[in-house]
Amino acid sequence: MVLPGLAGALGGLVAVAGLLFLDVGSLGTLVLGPAGGLVPVGLLSAGFMITFGSAAIGASIMSLGTDPD
Repeated sequence: MVLPGLAGALGGLVAVAGLLFLDVGSLGTLVLGPAGGLVPVGLLSAGFMITFGSAAIGASIMSLGTDPD
């Protein structure tokens, strides 16, 4: 479960980088502006990493084979 979790967390970081780089909804301007800093980027990244990592782990668990009877 470690590898899917790490892959999901990496996907979350890529999603945050994409949101900030593409400036979706002026999010990049707001977060990286003078009032922003490392705290908002860290919190956004942590939230996305937890969400994407959990989804990847859940998908990995659900794709396991069934128990033979």
